[in-house]
Amino acid sequence: MFSSQSIYSSNGAFRLAVVGDLHTHWDHVDLRQFAGTDYDLLFFTGDLGGGTPDSTLRVARAIGKLSKPALVMPGNNDTCDINQLAAELAHQNGLNRLMSITSASEDDFTPIELCGYSHHGLNAGGFDVSLIAARPHSMGGPSLSFPDYMAQTYAVESLDHSIARLIGLVDAAHSENLIFLAHNGPVGMGENPHDMWGCDFKEGGGDWGDPDLTEAISYARKKGRKVLAVIGGHMHIRTKQGKERPWISEQDEILYINAARVPRIYSGEDDVYRHHVSLTISADGLGAEEILLPEYG
Repeated sequence: MFSSQSIYSSNGAFRLAVVGDLHTHWDHVDLRQFAGTDYDLLFFTGDLGGGTPDSTLRVARAIGKLSKPALVMPGNNDTCDINQLAAELAHQNGLNRLMSITSASEDDFTPIELCGYSHHGLNAGGFDVSLIAARPHSMGGPSLSFPDYMAQTYAVESLDHSIARLIGLVDAAHSENLIFLAHNGPVGMGENPHDMWGCDFKEGGGDWGDPDLTEAISYARKKGRKVLAVIGGHMHIRTKQGKERPWISEQDEILYINAARVPRIYSGEDDVYRHHVSLTISADGLGAEEILLPEYG
């Protein structure tokens, strides 16, 4: 459905904020905090609301008030009318654009877009990267989540169809350097329930990554593309058994990030903290760190 060719750029190293699964944890404080940062782009891994269409749309409306550009990946909790979801993100953003036009400064306009089966360009001081947004609404596991919805909304009726769509995006990418953006992660990093994308919610566990994402990564590498990173969420860092998954891993020169620290807003001993992951991208490499922004300090 989405075929954006948007390009995000910076004069030097590119700064990307990865905001993990929200589950309604987003408000005016986040808007203020991110407005004061030097991020060039925000990426939301999905699950905006609390499991109902109304809550997803309400959070999308709040994200739409951002003063920085953002890409929003719909999660498995975000299977509302996709056009309505896009409209909620765009409504306040559209008002921002009208204001930028009236002030004769289109540079003031900051696009906030839904992503999924889409390509987006990134330029970090002359270092080009293609961002490939993978399958939206994934619940993980070996089958296609919400098959009727996916067929109606994205014309994707099976995992094979999804693989073909992702391979097409790889082939169309303008850069040899790729970063995959997803709601979930790939197969291959979930042997145990406490692994990065391991199943912790049913007996026997098992790998709960997305097979189509794994195939797309493998295809890209076979075609000589350099996969710099794979960024997702979905599988909460704190497992149902009370263990912590790793939020970052490097395998075969690919950086993997799971940003789903849930809840992302929580009370500490001395303050209320808000979580996201900071990723720096440049020709010299990638750097990632977890960020906890204090609400009052």
